[in-house]
Amino acid sequence: MRVLIPLALAALLSACADAPKTGAMLTYETKPEGAKIYQGTTLLGTAPVRRTYPTDGKPSVDTPEVTAVWASGAKTTFWTRLNAGDDQLATLERPANAPNLDVDLAAAAPYAKKNKADADRDKDQTLRDQKAYSQACLDARAKGNLTAAANACN
Repeated sequence: MRVLIPLALAALLSACADAPKTGAMLTYETKPEGAKIYQGTTLLGTAPVRRTYPTDGKPSVDTPEVTAVWASGAKTTFWTRLNAGDDQLATLERPANAPNLDVDLAAAAPYAKKNKADADRDKDQTLRDQKAYSQACLDARAKGNLTAAANACN
């Protein structure tokens, strides 16, 4: 019985490792931020929009064409081919010759502000995590020195 459990576990893990990937992911961003993303006449959302596309057992999938529409009415379309298992980012840029750029920049301002705040928050969390797992923090905790741990870990 003891031999069967490790063998069963090994078989299960190897089956998971060889399992075919059944989809691909794509996140649509826009420049300037905040454009609406449509697939045909269906609104998918305000960028960034994340979509998963099934590959149906094939090695790749062609994404449907999507259209980014900015507040001014400027539009651009996009599609791509993704490989099974992909997790990609596509940035759809406003056409340079489209009129009323000022309208789109004004509409993008709240999104840009939120994106910056999110990035700043992520950076702060990363720094906190790095300090919490630093050797100085771990040493101070191991010694039970609360003052040193507070200084090293925060």
